[in-house]
Amino acid sequence: MATRVLTEPQIRYREKLKDPRWQKLRLQVFERDCWMCQICYDEETTLAVHHRYYNRNMEPWDYPLEALVTLCEDCHASEREQWAEYEALLLRELRKTLFADDLRELALGFSYLDSRVWGHQAAVACRDTLKSMVDQYNLQQKAIKENRPENPSCASEA
Repeated sequence: MATRVLTEPQIRYREKLKDPRWQKLRLQVFERDCWMCQICYDEETTLAVHHRYYNRNMEPWDYPLEALVTLCEDCHASEREQWAEYEALLLRELRKTLFADDLRELALGFSYLDSRVWGHQAAVACRDTLKSMVDQYNLQQKAIKENRPENPSCASEA
């Protein structure tokens, strides 16, 4: 495995993770999550505490517990490696179909969820609901097309 060269900010951040305030919070997260990866439920592999988001002006220990989650080494690495790719994919798809107000409504909907409890379930439910809506729309369009005259006119006749 190739050794990764750390940047100066990464080195400073790693030093902060040695701080007793972070160590205490880290243990609270492990305890809350029953010392288990919250993605694959592994209890044997080395565990890490993952920040769901970062704020530039916050220290690692200043985040609320809801912003932190226990992950095994493999899931933590996957999360870090795949997040940007999947985030870009989501934004591309949202831009294809939503307006700004739609995006606001979607964000507000997610703000009601307790991400630790409902995060994955909400994502799957959204996917399934959206697929169902698309299927229903396609059926409606097919029915309209089947009942439409051969050369429909867009102009209304007065």
